[in-house]
Amino acid sequence: MDKYDLDNFDYDRYKQRAVQSNRNRKNRKTYRKRTRNRIIIVSVFILLVILVVVLITSCTNMLCGSKDDKAKEAAAMQTATETQVPTTEPAREFTFNKPAIKDDGKSTGMNDGGLYVWNKQAFELFFGTDVMAQRYAELMNKAADGLGASVKTYSLVAPNHTEFGLPDRLKNSDGGANTQPQDEYVKAAYDAMNKNVIPVNAYNKLSEHCNDYVYFSSDHHWTGLGAYYAYTAFAEQAKLPVLNLSSCTETKIEGFNGTFSGMASTELNKDTVSYWKLPYEVKNTITNSNGEELEVDSPYYDGADGYGVFIYGDNPLEVLKSSSPSANGEKIAIIHESYGNAFVPYLTYNFSEVYSIDFRSWSGSLKTFCQQKGITNVIFLNGVMSSATQVQLDSIESIL
Repeated sequence: MDKYDLDNFDYDRYKQRAVQSNRNRKNRKTYRKRTRNRIIIVSVFILLVILVVVLITSCTNMLCGSKDDKAKEAAAMQTATETQVPTTEPAREFTFNKPAIKDDGKSTGMNDGGLYVWNKQAFELFFGTDVMAQRYAELMNKAADGLGASVKTYSLVAPNHTEFGLPDRLKNSDGGANTQPQDEYVKAAYDAMNKNVIPVNAYNKLSEHCNDYVYFSSDHHWTGLGAYYAYTAFAEQAKLPVLNLSSCTETKIEGFNGTFSGMASTELNKDTVSYWKLPYEVKNTITNSNGEELEVDSPYYDGADGYGVFIYGDNPLEVLKSSSPSANGEKIAIIHESYGNAFVPYLTYNFSEVYSIDFRSWSGSLKTFCQQKGITNVIFLNGVMSSATQVQLDSIESIL
């Protein structure tokens, strides 16, 4: 049929086809709409399921993590409790044994030239207080803290002859020697030192041997024997072997008149200076107050006529190198005034190098010096009079 042949056109059939076509279009549209709605519903459902799963998982992890964290925290606290170092050190106990000084119980002494003289012996009276002891301790704490944990820092306060040579019956205003007890002073100083300072209790060694010749009669120093007993206290504190004096050769200087001879108006006993030559070689390089160096083969000056025999007297710096078989390869610096002179030689038994520093004339930084020289041990040794004298403390502080 021709496309434009209207006479033979079947209108009803065309209408039915048109109606059917419209119905098909509506059905397809409805189907597409339903399909789209189903897709949306399914997608939303899937998203909701995923969201619920995520929420459940998060909550579970939070709960478990909280438990784990608490368990870990509890374990950490337990470990800390087991390994924690107390912030305050337990109190160190220092017991000082009173000397049993030989005494006839009758003879009296007298004040003479600022000294107390008894039995032709001169005694320096001590007036130190707890406040002074605290000052000295604070200085030792500063020194140890500045040197750091890599350096062992020791402190030895040496009592004088009054403590170990003068009977208690004379140590008061009635007896004439109105002096303060040195054991109480030393204890107060040691008690105030912190954990970085290792106090050396030489008091008991000297007290035990108070009736031996450990102090001079005419001089303010201890003897070579007194210094030796103090050295044994240090060696024992540091857990080092102790030099036996019987292995050394004793040499004596007779007729020594010490510093008190020129102060007292009454006659004093003449003294004997004993020193012990060591059974091994010691090379000693001395730097004097002019900066000049002198090399000698001994810590002792055989040409001296008194206390100057010990390390050639007062010098800013001396470096003693030892061939002692007991030397441990370590180095030590001893910071001291003249009381330390008689003590220094004994250290060569235990240390390969000993650095003797007289703080009154040496200048520099002790910390820097120790770092440069590889020094791992330092001992501050001072007579009790110096430890309670501000000008001496100022000199020590100037090198810290």
